[in-house]
Amino acid sequence: MPSASNGYRLLGPEPNSSPVRIFVQILLLQSFYYLSAFVLFYLVAQLNGYEFSISWVFSWELVEPDNTMGLMLFFLWLFDSLLCVLFVTIIVGRSKLAWDFALTVHIINLIVVNLYSGKFPTSVLWWCLQVLSGILLVTLSTYSTRWKELRTTFFDNMLDQQERGEVRSDEIEMKNIGPLS
Repeated sequence: MPSASNGYRLLGPEPNSSPVRIFVQILLLQSFYYLSAFVLFYLVAQLNGYEFSISWVFSWELVEPDNTMGLMLFFLWLFDSLLCVLFVTIIVGRSKLAWDFALTVHIINLIVVNLYSGKFPTSVLWWCLQVLSGILLVTLSTYSTRWKELRTTFFDNMLDQQERGEVRSDEIEMKNIGPLS
């Protein structure tokens, strides 16, 4: 495996992505997705006096509109998707790949939930959560990675030039160029 000294980077934006690199990125993203869910769910359970269970993370049956626990899990999963936007931005770093990874997180989650519970999810609220979470993750991670790409491409040199005094800060006077026909 090439080392970091000869230009090969395992994470971050790189135009030529190898299958090993993509696999590691998927593994890291999925791990952070579940790790942040575990931490978030555990903290909320402790604050509210609930007994935390691993089924909060891996069971679709608890996400139901009939009780506050199901609705709380619904909103916690949405918040976890917001946290995952940061992970996609840091780990993937490319706007063209952000939606691929965002959808991969949800497809793997569907497989894990199906394997854990032993049955295919049939809850309408759980499916609404997955669709809403997917839209949120795709949209925001694409936007944040695009912003990160454009910032490093266009604005870093401009800020450096301004700090060195190479960019004029004079006001630009607008001239009347005459009536437009």
